[in-house]
Amino acid sequence: MPPKPKRNRIEKLQHSWTKASAQQRYEFLQWLATSPDGRDGHGIALTDMVARIPIASGRYLLPSAVLRIRAVMTARSLSAEEVMAELGFEEDRKALSHALSEGASLRLAVVAALENWLLAHTEPERIAP
Repeated sequence: MPPKPKRNRIEKLQHSWTKASAQQRYEFLQWLATSPDGRDGHGIALTDMVARIPIASGRYLLPSAVLRIRAVMTARSLSAEEVMAELGFEEDRKALSHALSEGASLRLAVVAALENWLLAHTEPERIAP
């Protein structure tokens, strides 16, 4: 039986990330935001890092995005239908609620609008993946 291949650093980080609590992930992102980025010696803004986190795989929302969307909806006391109205998709009122609860697909235009909506309504001190 051949020996099990060693994991590379990225695989080790990914494994540790999945084992970490939400608080530990938040603390890591804070540390990362204050670490030099290697180009100009300044830290990367936490909101910039969150902007780079994808919310969907194709037309399907990722579990982390569902949590972020629900957190913003709760903080703002909004229903999924009201979010869709804010995004300008009144004709697809139920699409977001189906995507959040049942994992249904969304139109790519809705995914793009949701990314911008999340970015606009996420406060840096409240970011917790």
